[in-house]
Amino acid sequence: MSDVELTEDEFHRFIALIYRVSGVRIPTTKRVLITNRLRRRLRALNITKFSDYYALLTGPKAQGEMPQFLDEVTTHETYFFRDAHHFEWFGNEFLEEMQTQARLRKRPKGFKVWSAASSTGEELYSMAMKLAEQRAAFSGWDITLLGTDLSMASLQTAREAKYDTRSLRRLGPPERKKWFDPGATPETWVLKPEVKALAKFKHHNLLIPTRDGPFDCVFIKNVLIYFDPESKKTAVKHLIASLAKGGYLVVGPTEGIFSMLDPLEKLKPWLYRMPA
Repeated sequence: MSDVELTEDEFHRFIALIYRVSGVRIPTTKRVLITNRLRRRLRALNITKFSDYYALLTGPKAQGEMPQFLDEVTTHETYFFRDAHHFEWFGNEFLEEMQTQARLRKRPKGFKVWSAASSTGEELYSMAMKLAEQRAAFSGWDITLLGTDLSMASLQTAREAKYDTRSLRRLGPPERKKWFDPGATPETWVLKPEVKALAKFKHHNLLIPTRDGPFDCVFIKNVLIYFDPESKKTAVKHLIASLAKGGYLVVGPTEGIFSMLDPLEKLKPWLYRMPA
């Protein structure tokens, strides 16, 4: 198996498949990376040829293997409170607005939030921590914190809510003690049950419309940078369609979608709103 090489033609067929299924455009400079990651799946399945693996992915049994394939060839790396000002806005301005609107009877006591590329859960759980800090003020509310991702492995990590020190790099000792219990090793941490219970996760492809909206707030960060313009347009169309009237869209600095957000009102370089 180690002697088998991924040919140029096979490489281009695989990256075309990745794009077709997920919208992610793999650069042609990543041939070695993709080769190594594909080899892991070939070894796991006891397949000796890349062409046979491609045939599996495009044949009648593709559905069973596709999640593992996409887990291997897409990258998932994040940490708690990445872009800290986004979560400060969420914990202060957004949550205060939700309370004010409910007090004025402009909305029922409830709201829905979507982490649209939640990876291993750190983004959504960062919002859950901000909500947990004000749990008394939101007692009895109907609140949804939903995280979705294309990667089944990432979603499993999110549901387990067990993290290493790298994911907690922005949290000092007091915050770690407040929100986490010690894990099995000194380098691992387990999210406290009361925070974990605030969030839920499910599989979703951004190239497909969601049926879980409308959302009062959507975070889309650190994923659309890997999409080409056409895939971005499709994903952004679905994201905008998922927003409630007056709903907010929080955008990562590298997504490259700012020119596609004309239907929304720009409030800050990273914050947009659907007109009410």
